[in-house]
Amino acid sequence: MSVLKPRERSVYFRISEEEFHQFVSVCEKQGARSVSDLARNAVQRLIAECERQGEELGLEPKVQTLEKLIGDVTRQLQLLTELLQRHELAGHNAAGANASGHAVAATSTDQD
Repeated sequence: MSVLKPRERSVYFRISEEEFHQFVSVCEKQGARSVSDLARNAVQRLIAECERQGEELGLEPKVQTLEKLIGDVTRQLQLLTELLQRHELAGHNAAGANASGHAVAATSTDQD
């Protein structure tokens, strides 16, 4: 079986005899061709996990910004709702005042 991606760099680290036996055992269980393949795959998974977490962390400020904007819009809608309610109430009171004003005018006209 030929290597599709030739490997030109080496990384060395020391392990104990017990760790080596554990690595070989995991190689057999995982179907890795060698301890090197096992270590390489483990590091690649670790890198992928770190990148995924980095992407999630990159989303956090965006989510916070969106939450702030949603809060601002919600407060503005509440303010507009209050203003509309006051305007409607003021219009209702003015209409009531006009109605009673007409009644008063009609009454004073009737008396003359």
